[in-house]
Amino acid sequence: MSLFRPLIVTMLLIMLSSFTKVSAQDEKHSLWHEGRLRTYWVHLPKDYTPQNNYPLVLALHGGGGTAKRFNRSTRSRFNELADEENFVLVYPQGVKKSWNDNRKRDTLGAARKLDIDDVGFIEKMIAALETDYSINSNAIFSCGISNGGLMSLTLATALPGKIKAIGMVASNFSEAQAQEMENASPFSCLIIHGTEDPIFPYEEGDITIFKQRRGKVLGFEKSLELMRNLNGNFTPAIVRVIPNSSKKDGCTAVYSTFPNPNNPHWKLDAITVIGGGHTWPGGTQYLPKKFIGKTSRDFNACDSLWEFFKSTID
Repeated sequence: MSLFRPLIVTMLLIMLSSFTKVSAQDEKHSLWHEGRLRTYWVHLPKDYTPQNNYPLVLALHGGGGTAKRFNRSTRSRFNELADEENFVLVYPQGVKKSWNDNRKRDTLGAARKLDIDDVGFIEKMIAALETDYSINSNAIFSCGISNGGLMSLTLATALPGKIKAIGMVASNFSEAQAQEMENASPFSCLIIHGTEDPIFPYEEGDITIFKQRRGKVLGFEKSLELMRNLNGNFTPAIVRVIPNSSKKDGCTAVYSTFPNPNNPHWKLDAITVIGGGHTWPGGTQYLPKKFIGKTSRDFNACDSLWEFFKSTID
């Protein structure tokens, strides 16, 4: 066995390097905030030119994740869309693989325990991006999975007028966030959630990771109700079934749109992934199903998020 060990190690390193390879269009940037060097990866569309203005999409990893791993877990679909649709894509990195979405939720997450100013970091990062690149300041969006989805919600309420729309995947509103939204300004939102999510409950309850409770959430329906009240999307939902193109994934999906005739620029959509788990639809099955549930193959969350974001651009 010892004779083969060096060969096995070499093969593993080659495989690892192929997984972590980044495009020539991906640029690593850093800035200082609160005495910490914070990093983020920028993916420019392949035909980028300073003569044009580009929408900006922030893609926030989940708790325990990284910026580069988030790219891989989405099968680089966001990168492909950035090239096809011409938007600037950014993957920020959270402190100790986490985001301080709201310290009142719990202090078990590293960023919340340290009370990291992630809003300030991302606000400073956006300002740097607007200086370094040709960004359409009226088309800045944020999305993420789990902790990244919650952080996107925090950004929408903390930076009114700056974040045009958000997307939350495998996450809905935390109770702590909801309590602070009474005076929030309207914003557009797409929520994508699986009914069988074992970590982030679809119904009202506690986020639970390895039997640890990580704060209460409103659940899918109450989160939508809060957004309908905030934005005025009171018209009954228009519902369509997403074609069940993958019969083996154990999931189906329904897309709901809540019209807003009085304020059509404030949009609210939702995708219910029936049978789906704590996963990114169309992405990788990053952990076994017994831990995180099933991944839908009927649609790709990246495509749905971008189509939603694009629909809000004036």
